[in-house]
Amino acid sequence: MPTSFDVLTYLQISVAILLILVLYHALFIAVDVRRIVRRIDDITRQVEDVIMKPISMVDQILEWILGNIEATRRKTKKKTKRALRGGEVK
Repeated sequence: MPTSFDVLTYLQISVAILLILVLYHALFIAVDVRRIVRRIDDITRQVEDVIMKPISMVDQILEWILGNIEATRRKTKKKTKRALRGGEVK
């Protein structure tokens, strides 16, 4: 007949084996989660590129348009100042 010490020893061995199995599975879960996170990061980077490319193009076009408007406004101010001073306007 097994003594209580023997039963306690068997339980400790069983718990140790189960703990090793849990840690082994946790290792595989961690590797899979890392792969998933990398893939999500890659997908978000691709989505960001798709969204930001048209926005940056529109921003560059607007800057170009505003630059042209500013240049035209400066030219017209100079012409109006010359006209007010009595200079020729071309």
